[in-house]
Amino acid sequence: MAISLLSLFLGRGALIFAALLNSVVWNFFFIKPLFTLRVHSVHDMVALSTNLIVAITASALISRIRKSQVTLQNSQERLILLHTFLESLNHAASIKEVVNKAAEAIKSNFNAEMILYLREKKGDGLSPKAFGNTSMHDDVSFRLAMSLFQDVSAKNSTFPGKVPVIHFFPLTEPRKTLGIIGFVFPEDKSPGKDYLIFLKSFIVQIASALYREISVDLMKEKEITAESEKLFQTILNSVSHELRTPISIIAAAVANLNDSRTASSESVRMQIGKELEEASIRLNHLVENILDMSRIESGLLRMNLQFCDITDLIGIVVKEVNTGLKDHDIRIRVEDNLPWIQADINLLKQAVINVLHNAAIYTPPGSPITVEAFYDSPGKVGICIIDQGPGIPETYLSHLFEKFYRVPGSKSGGIGLGLTITRAIIELHGGQVFAENLSKGGFQVSIILNTETKYGQQQEI
Repeated sequence: MAISLLSLFLGRGALIFAALLNSVVWNFFFIKPLFTLRVHSVHDMVALSTNLIVAITASALISRIRKSQVTLQNSQERLILLHTFLESLNHAASIKEVVNKAAEAIKSNFNAEMILYLREKKGDGLSPKAFGNTSMHDDVSFRLAMSLFQDVSAKNSTFPGKVPVIHFFPLTEPRKTLGIIGFVFPEDKSPGKDYLIFLKSFIVQIASALYREISVDLMKEKEITAESEKLFQTILNSVSHELRTPISIIAAAVANLNDSRTASSESVRMQIGKELEEASIRLNHLVENILDMSRIESGLLRMNLQFCDITDLIGIVVKEVNTGLKDHDIRIRVEDNLPWIQADINLLKQAVINVLHNAAIYTPPGSPITVEAFYDSPGKVGICIIDQGPGIPETYLSHLFEKFYRVPGSKSGGIGLGLTITRAIIELHGGQVFAENLSKGGFQVSIILNTETKYGQQQEI
């Protein structure tokens, strides 16, 4: 019992000594002849030997159980720490977040500083950009990391001549090596075996999280590339298609003008002149839309805000588009005493023209197009363009203002930039634009503008 109790506190060597001492004490005080170490009875010899063997065996087993319990407890604690670390990595949404969370975990669990080099996106070497504790980065450290990266068969690498000593380990996944991770431990001490096994568990989780984020980034890049190629093809197809019509008209008109029989007829020349004018207007409108979109997206568009009257603005717009809308009956309804607005007149004019062009393209010839200006609410005025066309299916309505979007099945007559530019211009003015089908038939685009804007404001977008 005494040996069993002592085994809870003492090691194996001390317990064996206690078992021997227990046998000596038993022999000296309780086995005849008393107060001597002599044993005359075989029975006493067997009992003394058995007691010694049982005491030593029990002490060894209890010590082993205690050691196993300590090991199990340490393993549970490390599993909890590793699970917590893995959970934090799962919540990371980028490579930078993975590195930051890994550096925090390494600092709190191992009291070590971390540096990390990743594989180049294009190439077979390491990127010189360091993550983690960048103060550990220098040419010597990077060359050492590069040498380990090129010889992945090495388990780890250190450079004792450097202070502090950096212990480098490869970040490997089944398919490839992602990079190199390095640690600086307190007082430059090398980690023990158990310590190193626990650390490598963290390294495996870091490599797995980095592989996941790198794969996500590569997938995003592929998607962006695919979308860019698709967008480029859409632009190319749309622009080439829309350019072909006015260019064909211009080429045919020039050929007719060069024909002496055609050129001698004044009526024919006038008809050719009208065709040339319409083709040039269409070509100019297409080029202006492309240039406007490029200026808006480049951030170089400057607004020159001035006070202007809605009535005058609508009059200018209708006058400019009169040739292109000759097949439609333009009706204007403007409320009296509308407040002036502050706007870039040229940009706002272009926004309304784009809506009118859309209305003319997608409505039957001869149908009316109504332009209304009204008082919407305190500090706001509205402009509505209403047509009597077939409208747009509700499924496509939410995509109407997207770049290069054209309603499936619609006839040719644009590249899908007009309404996108309109929305961008109206939003630059702090306004809003809406599109909706009318219950009685037709389609309506509403532009809501603010009237209370600081005069003379120059806005750069």
